[in-house]
Amino acid sequence: MLEVVVFQSDGNTKRVSSGKSSLMIGKASGNDICIEAEGVSRYHARLSVEDGAVVVEDLGSTNGTYVNSEQVQKAKVSPSDKIAVGNTLVTVELVVEEEEEEEEAPTPEQPEEEDTSTMAHQVDTAAEEAPEAHAEIHQAAAESLSASSKSDDFYWKSMANFLGPIWHYQEDETVSEIMINGPEEIYIERKGRLQLAPEKFTEGQLHAAILNIAQYVGRRVSEEEPYLDARLPDGSRVAVLLQPCSRKGAAVAIRKFSKEALTLEKLIGFGSMTPDMALFLKACVVLKKNIVISGGTSSGKTSLLNVVSGLVPDDERIITIEDSAELQLTQDHVVPMETKPPDKKGRGQVTIRDLVKVSLRMRPDRVIVGEIRGGEAIDLLQAMNTGHSGSMCTIHANSPRQSLSRMETLSLFSGLEIPMLALREQVSSAIDIVIQAARLPDHSRKVTHITEIGQLQEGGIYVVNDIYKFVREGLTEDKKIIGGHKWTGNVPSFVEEMELAGLDDVLGLFSNKKGE
Repeated sequence: MLEVVVFQSDGNTKRVSSGKSSLMIGKASGNDICIEAEGVSRYHARLSVEDGAVVVEDLGSTNGTYVNSEQVQKAKVSPSDKIAVGNTLVTVELVVEEEEEEEEAPTPEQPEEEDTSTMAHQVDTAAEEAPEAHAEIHQAAAESLSASSKSDDFYWKSMANFLGPIWHYQEDETVSEIMINGPEEIYIERKGRLQLAPEKFTEGQLHAAILNIAQYVGRRVSEEEPYLDARLPDGSRVAVLLQPCSRKGAAVAIRKFSKEALTLEKLIGFGSMTPDMALFLKACVVLKKNIVISGGTSSGKTSLLNVVSGLVPDDERIITIEDSAELQLTQDHVVPMETKPPDKKGRGQVTIRDLVKVSLRMRPDRVIVGEIRGGEAIDLLQAMNTGHSGSMCTIHANSPRQSLSRMETLSLFSGLEIPMLALREQVSSAIDIVIQAARLPDHSRKVTHITEIGQLQEGGIYVVNDIYKFVREGLTEDKKIIGGHKWTGNVPSFVEEMELAGLDDVLGLFSNKKGE
């Protein structure tokens, strides 16, 4: 008799007892063990008895079958082995009952239909109905999962196994990024500086780790689809690129996020901005100005967007749209949306652009897009111009003026034929404020500009008025940048709106120039 314990990702377990010599595992209802969970194929694997041993065999599943973190096609298993099917663990034991051994040779009077091979399998989830013979399997369950029933415990126990060589970096709060450039070259970023780590993977270990990550995030990665971009349960972002696109071997980058939420006060403490700048940004959010956060790679755009969007009042409906969810808003009424990749036949893809269109039909007060990368730019611009004020997004660009040009270029990816002058009018009238983030040569991250965008001049020239700016004044002996944030003397064009809203504390920032 096969005794199977299924440890589900929600912390629950179920047991299957069957006299059949072969059991099918999969998502489809016709399986002996039906598992409706992420990463499980319709007909995923088979458990069978061969020569007195239990064998697990993969049935061509999308995400593979693993025994103790090692991907297998067919392998013998013991009661202590953990079989991973998608994000679900399975243990199995062959139990030989004494009564069955005594009755193995049936007497002539015994009907053939009573043979144990026709015994129907039973699913038993109630602990009080469990026979004593299952005690060893229950002990294995207790050791396999954490004492806590949280699903995250299940995930991290598996991840710690697959990512063993670098797991201590994942738990180290001083490490902000882990970069694997093939199995034998691992870098970490600690306090803004890159360091070569001594740890190494084998090629098989790294491949198994990547497949495990793909299973748990519900994505695919293979030679046909060699790129993966997803979010881990703790909020970390992971990007994967396989050979031959990555010439050194499989490349993995895990960008971690602080467990403590970043705030304006902390940014001020870090020297990323001044109290005056923070006060001005609060006014921009309250007055529902459309804000673009611009910056290069690793400049802190997403973290800054998280802080600024956190200033939105609690009584507003916020819709967030991201490729992989990273924003952590604490307001009461937030509707997070996330893109969906196509299946292996190229069907069912949901893009940022699709979600922007959907969001506009769902009565948003604010639309917040994690990052503008393509044709969705034109849809967001139109939303900003048609009553959805207070929207926000990030974009890759090195200056406020360049962010406007980048928005133009991405809008053209939509396939719409728009005259350049008309497109520039859309950009200039939609975007009110650009916040420029940068990672400086001394590895510090700062807000280098807070810039207001004015109306388009004749000839299609953008009007870019810096309100605050970081001014560099030199270097210390240890190469630290000397400088500070300064008001440029430019007064925002919406001073009257501040007066009507009663934002007297913000008006005081520009009192020397008001009315000139």
